[in-house]
Amino acid sequence: MEFCSSFDESLAHHGPAAVFLPDTEGRWRFQPSWTRDVWGRNEADHALGWTWTLLRDRDSGFVMLALITAPTLVTEHPRLDIRTYATLEEAKAARSEYGNPPRCEEPW
Repeated sequence: MEFCSSFDESLAHHGPAAVFLPDTEGRWRFQPSWTRDVWGRNEADHALGWTWTLLRDRDSGFVMLALITAPTLVTEHPRLDIRTYATLEEAKAARSEYGNPPRCEEPW
C-alpha cells in the first residue's frame, strides 16, 4: 500500500479522521473536500481506526473504493450507499464483483 506523499501517509496514521481515495496510479491521497463534507455531516470526536469502504453513488451506481480513517466518520450519506471491510483485499475483491467500471444498479 502506497500513499501519494509522506504528508498523506502521516495524516492517515495520526489523524484527524479523514477520507482517502486512490489516485490514477493506485496511491492513497487525502481528499480535503470529501473530508470536510463528511465532517460537516458528522461532527464528533472520531477515534482513529481504518476501514476500507465501498461507496456506491445512488444516481450512477458507480462503486468507489475509499480509505476512511475512523469507523464513525462515514456511517451514512444522502447520496451514497456504504459498505465497510476489515481489509483492503476484502474491499477490492468485493468491488471487483461489479465489473469494470464497477457499477451496481441495485441499492445496498
